[in-house]
Order: sequence, then C-alpha cells, then structure tokens
Amino acid sequence: MDDELKRIARGGLRRGRDLARKVYNDSPLYGRADDVRLLVDCPLFDHEWYAEQVGERLDRKRAARHYLEQDPAMPLAQPSPLFDPEFFVARLTPRLRKQMGDQDPFLYWLRAELWLQPTHPLFDTDGYTERRKTERFYGGAIGHYVDRGARNGRRANDWMEQVDGKFPDLRDWIRARRDDWLARQGGPQTWRPAIEQGSTVPVGRGRETTGTVSVIVDLGSSDELARQTLDSVAAQTGVRTEVVVIDRGLTPELGNLDELGDGVRVVAGDPDRAEVGVVAAFAQASGDFVAYVAGGEVWRPGRLARLVAAAEAGESPLVADVLERPWQPELRFAVDLPPASPGPDVPGPLMRVLLSRLLISAPLLAEVGGPRGDIGFGWAYDLALRLTSRAEAALVAEVGVERLQGINPRRPRHDRLQPDPFDLESWEDVVRNRAFIDWAELASRTPDPDVVSIVIPTYDDSILTVGAVEAVVEHGAGDKRVEVVVWDNGSSAGVSAVLDSLPLRFPEVKVVHSRVNHNFALGNDFAIPHVTGETVVFLNNDTTALEGWLEPLVAALAEPEVLAAQPLLLYPSGSVQSAGVVFPTFGGLPYNMLAEYPREDAAALEGHRFSALTGAALAMRYRDVVSLQGFDPIFTNGMEDVDLCHRLASIRSGSFRVVTSAEVVHHESKSKGRFARAPRNRLIYLDRWKGKLEPRDDVAAWAACGYQVVGRAAAGEPTGPAKTYAATRPIIVPMPRASVHEGVPQLRWAIKISAPGAPEGERWGDTHFARALARSLGRLGQSAVVDHHYEWERPNGQDDDVVLTLRGLSRYFPSPDGRINIGWVISHPDAVTRAEAAGFDRLLAAGPRWAERMSQRWGIRIDPLLQATDPEQFNPDRALPDSGHPVLFVGTSRDVERPIIHDAVAAGLPLSVYGHGWEPYIPRHHIKAQHMPNARLGAEYRAAGVVLNDHWADMREYGFISNRLFDAVASGARVISDDVAGLRDVFGDTVQVYESPDDLVKWSSMPDPSVVFGSEEHIRAEAARIHCDHGFDARARSLLDIALEERAKRGLS
Repeated sequence: MDDELKRIARGGLRRGRDLARKVYNDSPLYGRADDVRLLVDCPLFDHEWYAEQVGERLDRKRAARHYLEQDPAMPLAQPSPLFDPEFFVARLTPRLRKQMGDQDPFLYWLRAELWLQPTHPLFDTDGYTERRKTERFYGGAIGHYVDRGARNGRRANDWMEQVDGKFPDLRDWIRARRDDWLARQGGPQTWRPAIEQGSTVPVGRGRETTGTVSVIVDLGSSDELARQTLDSVAAQTGVRTEVVVIDRGLTPELGNLDELGDGVRVVAGDPDRAEVGVVAAFAQASGDFVAYVAGGEVWRPGRLARLVAAAEAGESPLVADVLERPWQPELRFAVDLPPASPGPDVPGPLMRVLLSRLLISAPLLAEVGGPRGDIGFGWAYDLALRLTSRAEAALVAEVGVERLQGINPRRPRHDRLQPDPFDLESWEDVVRNRAFIDWAELASRTPDPDVVSIVIPTYDDSILTVGAVEAVVEHGAGDKRVEVVVWDNGSSAGVSAVLDSLPLRFPEVKVVHSRVNHNFALGNDFAIPHVTGETVVFLNNDTTALEGWLEPLVAALAEPEVLAAQPLLLYPSGSVQSAGVVFPTFGGLPYNMLAEYPREDAAALEGHRFSALTGAALAMRYRDVVSLQGFDPIFTNGMEDVDLCHRLASIRSGSFRVVTSAEVVHHESKSKGRFARAPRNRLIYLDRWKGKLEPRDDVAAWAACGYQVVGRAAAGEPTGPAKTYAATRPIIVPMPRASVHEGVPQLRWAIKISAPGAPEGERWGDTHFARALARSLGRLGQSAVVDHHYEWERPNGQDDDVVLTLRGLSRYFPSPDGRINIGWVISHPDAVTRAEAAGFDRLLAAGPRWAERMSQRWGIRIDPLLQATDPEQFNPDRALPDSGHPVLFVGTSRDVERPIIHDAVAAGLPLSVYGHGWEPYIPRHHIKAQHMPNARLGAEYRAAGVVLNDHWADMREYGFISNRLFDAVASGARVISDDVAGLRDVFGDTVQVYESPDDLVKWSSMPDPSVVFGSEEHIRAEAARIHCDHGFDARARSLLDIALEERAKRGLS
C-alpha cells in the first residue's frame, strides 16, 4: 500500500470517529487543528494549485494553514481547480445556505460531507456518481475522480473527447486555461513600484543638440502647482525652446511669464474642457520637437536636453522617459511603453500619462495630426494611440517628470456645472470604437440571411452566462441557424475557463476574450466583427430566453417599417420588467413600460409603435448596426440602448416593436457594477437629446393596455449619488370597463399560483393550468392575469375585481379589501387550515370527499370542483397511438421513491421518465430528460403505449384526482394509475387501476390493449366527453357564475 493510500485510510478512520458531528454557525465543532487535518486529508485540496495562486512555496500542511488564515473580506484563492466557491454556494438549497452562514464554502463542504453537492460547473457530479457508484466514497464523485478517476482516464463531463482511449484530466485542462488567461494578462502596466531597466536608447549626455522644442504648458487650476511647473520648464538648459501656455483662467495669481523667455505665446483655454486649449496650442507649435506638460508636473533638470539628445542620436521620432509619483510609493513609476500598434486592451491611463513623458518629432506629429477637438476627455488617449501606432517609442530609463499630488488641469469638480459631457473617461471608449473596429470593412460584408447572431457580453460571471447560452442553444431559431458570440469583458481566470468550455459543448458558440472590461456598449461593438448573420440580437448575459422567443423577433424584422424588436422581458418573479420604453408626456427620462405589471397586460401592446426599446434583448438588422457603428460607448452600462434607437430613427423612418409572444427572463441588476454610473448616463442622455427628440408617448401606450395616466410622481432618489434627475413615474388608474354580451361585466381576475416565475415556473403544472384557465375566462369576456408566488402582492393588485387562489404548496391570505376572493384547493389538502378557509368568500376543492368532510367539520361551505384540461393542448389528434414511448411517466421525483415508478423499474418495464430529481432513485437510462415542455406533453401522452400516474397519499384519501389523468385521457392515452375515490366515475375504463407490480406488467404488455382500455373509437369518445365536461371552458363558466353570485351579495352589478 503506497503512502497516498495509507493517508486516505488514516483519514477514513478519523472521519468515522467524527461521523456524528453536525455543523452549525452558532456553535462550530471544529477547531483550527481539525480544519488543518481536514484540508490535509482531503484529496480535493490541491496545495500546489493553491500555492501558485498565492505566489508562495508551500508544502501541504503549510498550504492548509495559509488557506485558513486568508482574509475573508478579500478575494480568496481557490483550494482546488475543481472547487468553485461561488458555484458551490449558488447550487446550495436555501436551507443549506442558511446552515453554512459565513463559513468558508470549502470547509463547509468538508465538514458537512456534502458529497452529492456539485463543486464545479465543469464537473458532472450526478453523471459521475451514476457511472462510478461513489455515494459512499470520501469526497463523493469529485473525491473519487481526483483520487482514482482522473489517472485512469475516467470521464469528468459529457463534452471532453478521448485522447488515446482515455479522457483528459479535467484539472490539467483547467490549468491550461489558466495559463492562457495568464498569458493574456501580460502587457504594459501604467504604474510600477520600481524602474526596471529594459530596452532603452542611449541618453547621449554631452552631445550637443540642434533641434528646437515647442513646450506646451497646460497651467491647469492651481496657481501653486502651475508655478512649480513653469519654474521647472524655465530651468531647462542645453536645448532651444519655444513655449506655448494654455491659460484656462483658473490661475489668476500666477503673475507674468517673463522667466520663460521671449516669444512666449498664451492660448486661451476652457476651464471645463481640456481639449479646446490643447488643440489651439499644438497648432501653434513650430519646433522640431513637441513636449507637453500639465500644471503640477515638474521636469527634472536637463530632462529636455536628454530626450532631444537621445532622439537625435537614435533617430527616434518618439522618445519617453519615466514619470514618478513620489506620494504613492507602492505604484510610483510610469515606466512601461505601449507596444507597437497598441490594441484596445492597453490601459487608457498608460496612454494618457505617456503624453507627459513623450518628446514628439514634428514630422511624426504632422503625419498623424494634432489633438482632436471632438472627443472630449479622450483627446490625450487618442493622440497617444495615433502616435504609437505609427512609431515605436524609445525609452530613456531615468525619471524625467515628477507628478505632484493634487494635479487637476480642469476646474475642480465641485465648481463645475452639471452635466459635463466632455469630462468623461468613456470618451476613450469612443476612440476605441473608431480606432479598433473597421466599420467600413464590416459594411462591405454580405451577412448570411439564414443565420441569427446572438451577441452576449459578460463580465466575471459564468453561472448566469452559461445559463443564457444554454437557453439560446436549446431553443434555437426555427429554420435559421443560431450562432452565439460571447464577448468576455476581462473575466477572472476561473470564469474564463468555464466560458472556454462553451465552444466545446456547443459548436455554434464562439468565445472572444478581452483582457479588460470594456463595459456593455463597447463590448457589444467589439463582438460585431465576429458575427456573420443578417439578424443580430444583443442579449444580456443575465437573461434566460424562454421557448419560442427567437422566431417571432426575427419575423418582426421582415416588416420594413420595423426598425428593431425586443421580446417581453420578465422578472424572475413572473411580472413584466420591460414591455418597451416609453417617454413621459411632459418630457424627461424614458422608463420601462408595464414594469411590475402582470405579463398578460402586455398582450395589448402587440403591434404598438414604440419610439425606443431596451438593449437587454434587442434584435436588429446587421446593416443598421454597422451603419450606426454600434452602441455609443460614451454611455457606460445605461441609456446606450435608447440612444441607439434615437440614432436609428434619425436615419430611417419607422418604429420599434415589442413582440409580446417572445419572452425572456431578465435577472436585472445581477451584473457586477450594473448601475454604478446610472446618474451620469442620464445626464449625458439629457444633454444630447432633450429638446431634440422627445417622443412623449407614454399616455398612448398605457391607454392601449386599458389604463389612463392621471398624474406624475418623482422616481428614485431626489438627491445624492443615486439621484435620477428628470425621472418620473406615472400615476395610473384603470379605464372604465365596458360590459360584454348579455350584460355580464368584464371583470379583472388575478389567478394566484404557488409556482415561481420563469424559467423554473415553466416546469410547474400550476403555471400552465392557470394560463389555460385565464384563456378560458378571456373567452367569456373576462380579463385574467396570473400571479406567480412572488408577485402575489404586486403594487397594482387593487385593480383586480376577483382573486382566484389555486391552493397548492403555498398559502395565500386574502385581504378584506373589496375584491371577491375565491379559493380552489387543487392539491395538498392536509396543509389547509380552517383559518385559511374562512378567509375566502367562496372555497372550492378538487376533492369531493374532502369538501364534504371539511364542510361538516368546519361549518364552512366548500363546493367540489374537479381539476380540468386544455383541449387545445390535449386531444387525440396530436399524434398516432403507440408511436412513442412504450411506458411513459412525466413528473418529478418529489425527493421520494414513488411506488409506481419503483414497481415499474423492478418489473423491468421499458420505462421512460421525464422530470428532475430521479437520479438517486432509478437507473439513469430511464431518465430521458429533466423536463418536457408543456407544448409537447399532449402529443407524448397520445403516442405512448401507456401513461403512468400516481397520487399523494392525502389526495388519494380525499378524492383529489390528479390533473395528469385529465390531460392524459383528454389526449387519448391509455393510463395506469393508483386508485383514488371517484376515479371510475370520471374516467371509466380508460384508466386502469394497479394494485401490484403484476398489474403493471399485465396492463402495459397486452397484445391487444383495447380489450381493457377500449377501442380507438371509445377512447376518442371519452376524450371528447372529458373536453366537454372537464375542459377549462366549463370550469371558467362555473367560476364566473360564483364570482357574479358573490358580487350580487354585495350589491355589485
């Protein structure tokens, strides 16, 4: 037995001794020594990986101690390439997350022995557990893989390919991706703690200089600093100079400039805009060389002569020395030079500082041109970029410039008027957009009309981004091909590795990495050269596209009048996040239409002509994107989408559309730093568009939805860093509703369900049950919306006339506020209490036996109302019988071993299961998918040989017939179910009751199923009867009668 196995054996004995320990926040049972032992004994703890991250040489025990001493407030080094703390925590259940508290995630995983909990997004914990049977192995699947599986070439996931008959070690793959990431991080830095002597030019001391230098002095805003700068310029010897001074009028006590010699020229500058005076000063430079210095930068004696001598000796058109900040010793010296033809990832500060270090030859300056006056703060970056793109700067590795603390060439910020659109670092991004994207070349391309290009920019997030990509790829684009371009805005090494796996998983995905964060606008723009499709869809990484989202967007652009289209954006809770962008009647900032309203309200906006859309999910034509040169990066993560729409509307006639049938869930504000510059973006927008293009169209949009605007209120914070300036919110009231046929009032119904919002809620039967019922109510002239669990108390709930609660897992307490409250218990009757039942005006139950018993026990009227089905989705014409799975079950495991499934597996039936949570209970080959879309369900039921069904124990006892039975029989399926009171009365012999595994085998294996299930004609007749008696139209009629009856009791018409 080798030493490694001995160590694991000793660890196993120790863990056996501690097996009974439980971990709680308020009384930790592990001391420091225990934690060290846990880490040392854990095969997943990779001390070499950890030591590499912290930059130290550590053995295993020292690495464990070092890990425990990390500052939790700082970004933590990962203990293993296969443990991602953020991913691990995100996958914990709320209960486990609460139990973990502020413990270190890796230590918590070890202490609680959560071996079935996934630890890394690239390792398939469930699949490996199923293949290797590792439930009882220390560390579970990941422990087994690290200890044995990797060296034996076992599969870690389903996308890595074999090499020489073995799967590569996932840890090696991640290390290689980290090496790639480290290689991208190389490059020049703006500041260093010391001067490193690199490749330099000879200084040329003692050499007589012949050239004249035009020195441009920008006095700035401080008399004291400007005086020190001027004195250092005047003290330069050994070289002829001419001085051009930029006077912004901010240094009134500076005095005369006689010490600078004869012929000093003064150029008037602008106190708030640096580029105005700079452009004029550079235009007056007539020397052989040009040097720029800002007030507060002090030249060392002889600095100018050294640079001129070096330039003349080496015939270098660009020479730079070192700039020092003595007041910041840890990052003191600006030494690095940009590479030849610097790319967009070269830091802007390095380029700006470079101008203060450069000596520029006049011919080179004439070739590239002087500073530009139309790019605000970006003038210095732009000029340095053009210079270094034409000539490589030579370095004189000596300090020539000292920058004093407090330098500020413009008026102090607190003295400036807002907005100041020219004092923005994002002007440098405007320069990058122009310099590094060849828009003319892109315009010459012919995009592929059969390709839809999805652009997803992301910054340091893998969980949401991978989810966004998976949803896009899963749903596709109908007849067109989807390509996905993920633009990585400078993510960390761990996130970058996960993103690199996407092209291996999905051939239609390409990932492009940047070393720095270029933010939303420029990140999207940089992705455009990588797209090939005629349709471009900009999609936030914090989104989840729902089924059928893309085809309607593409179809909308087929209409020439439509400039761009967006889907209906939903919050994860289920309410609307954005149904387009509208503008207040009296001007000001736009806002998202129908925010926090039910999704059903947006249906009225289909075809509505909008003036702008949101960029979170925006479909455009490729040629329009290129002609506009993409988003304007002067905006930083806000308002660039509205600005883009305005610019598009300025060059082409038309309007914008919200395609309400296309839905995307937007996990808004999940992106890091998403709203950091929102106030500034709003000021830029107002400065650009106020008084020029103000649609003022919100009243018409609200009217289309049945509401009227009766007033305005201030939105957001009126003061402070989060102030919203010209933002308002409308005060909305419903328009009077008209009566429908036969005098029945058009009521607004709110259907409350326990299901969460999308995308998770799309897998709940309650969601589709409620939507089908809402459609049936609509056919009766009613207006119905569905409120998912977290939208039960939405702000506009008082607009509802009737609240219908479909009582499932969660309890809803009706408010005595004048609305009619109807409760319908469709499942989990044991959870309903008398107090809850008494809160409803009327209570209904899908279990007749429960309704009768509880009515007698509680003295409350409870009427029976069975569940129902949707004939549009569930009918015999959806598929041919016996053309699908021989034995089918659709449903989750409920985290229990469901008897009918256990018996079917034990009997060896050809069972196909769709649903999540089954891995611990049945062999993996029976699990066909984690979910079956509701749109496919009716066809799959009809095509199956038999469909299996079961009930909760309390539902069987009280006669709650499963909704699955109504759907399956309505589809024309043969069904086998456990027994429940009233089953035969409703379904006859189309549902067979099983009492033993032998029954399952008998009913599912008959040569002629019609003997027990009836002929095809009989099955169709039974389906038609279920449609008529138990369709949602029938239930809607009953519910409307009850609501009208209750309204009549209150004297309401």
